[in-house]
Amino acid sequence: MKNYKKIAAASLAVLMTMSFAACGNGGSESTDTTADITTTSKTEWTGDNIEVSADEGALSTDVDIKGKTLKWMGIYDLNPTNDSPERSAELALFEDTYGASIEYIPTTSDKRFDDLATSILGGTSPDIFIYEWRTFPYDISKNQYQPIDSLIDWEDPMWADVKDQADKYIWKGEHYIAPLGYAFNDTQILMYNTDTVEANGFDDPYELYTEGKWDWNTFTDMMKTYVENNPDNYGIGGWWSNAFVYTAGDTMVTYDGEKFHNNMNSAKIERAQAVLEDIFKSNLIKRGWIGPEAAFVSDDMLFYGMGTWAYNAAALSVPDSTIQIVPLPKDPEQDENFVSAKINAYMWVRGSENGDVVKAWLDCNRLVNYDSKYTETTKQKFLENNTGWTSEMYDIAMDFYDPDKFTMTYDYGYGLSTLMGDEVMSILYEGIANEQSENWVQTRDTYSTVVDEEIAVYD
Repeated sequence: MKNYKKIAAASLAVLMTMSFAACGNGGSESTDTTADITTTSKTEWTGDNIEVSADEGALSTDVDIKGKTLKWMGIYDLNPTNDSPERSAELALFEDTYGASIEYIPTTSDKRFDDLATSILGGTSPDIFIYEWRTFPYDISKNQYQPIDSLIDWEDPMWADVKDQADKYIWKGEHYIAPLGYAFNDTQILMYNTDTVEANGFDDPYELYTEGKWDWNTFTDMMKTYVENNPDNYGIGGWWSNAFVYTAGDTMVTYDGEKFHNNMNSAKIERAQAVLEDIFKSNLIKRGWIGPEAAFVSDDMLFYGMGTWAYNAAALSVPDSTIQIVPLPKDPEQDENFVSAKINAYMWVRGSENGDVVKAWLDCNRLVNYDSKYTETTKQKFLENNTGWTSEMYDIAMDFYDPDKFTMTYDYGYGLSTLMGDEVMSILYEGIANEQSENWVQTRDTYSTVVDEEIAVYD
């Protein structure tokens, strides 16, 4: 275990430099909450450009919550702000159908879990808090949240549609997580400037994807050729190597509904890590934090990997070019395309006695992710607030959630503990790319017992 402290310390430094700021208005365009969001204060709402109303029977009106307030603790406001003046579709339905409102209780990325714990212990619990990687099982096991089976009608078609997903997070026989959809801004993608691709004589990666030819080999060959032709440039930068490993179809830690399992000896993971090692040794990686506003301005990098949240600023930074989106390349030995996607959910906080208001909010959120009428409205509202996006690019990004085209991957290891989520998992997935370890065998041998110890806490 001598290498453990050394590598863990290095990982913390990398995590600090890789911290990123997301932007959005919450709801179905949920943001990653591992970083602070710079959002200006709540503005006086003067009306929406994109209107939305609930069809008769779409939402239950049996409950009377008119005038009640839903208390939300988070690092961004769910209400309109100067940065996002258009109300989200779910907020419009919540306010206009039920006559309820949202009270924003601000926190920061550094203090959010401490602030939540303090409020619970002090008897001033918010009603909802965002689902995060460490939510399951760590925070649930610490009694931070309440089960939601009393709030959700799993026989309602819109909830029945995600029951299988919810079952993947059952804790001691109860549901705590009601999946609303997938966290749009957190899904990792590759971006590239079509002008750069064309100037270097490459086939367009997105067209290769649509033709079933976008795989690890095509991806690495293209980057190697690009760097050979442009020695001062790079093949890729940003945050991408964990999503690349997911494309092999296996994750480090699995869960069967009762127990967690160490899956680090997976041959699929080892194959993906070998490709990462080749990318690293071929000097294709641009190091350090690369903000989306700077990713394409210098035109010295073929691919930029990041969460979908980064696309808006990246596209706006080069307005005369087209920044295209493509999924991470497919493992050539797999028939399926695997994509990293985090579910979008709000947790019912321990101590909250506002169950009827929480239920209404969850129903509004699920409806806008389920019914095509509202998914289209959500799209239009998103485009209204994010001018760097086009309708075409939005549709491409949403395509990654199509179960007929992609299989979602999720690693339960992130939620085992703060040690796992904050340090160990980034080393397992990103250690080679971030120069924290020489190869996968070294990383696996160093950390396998650590993962076993973390899993044993829940046995």
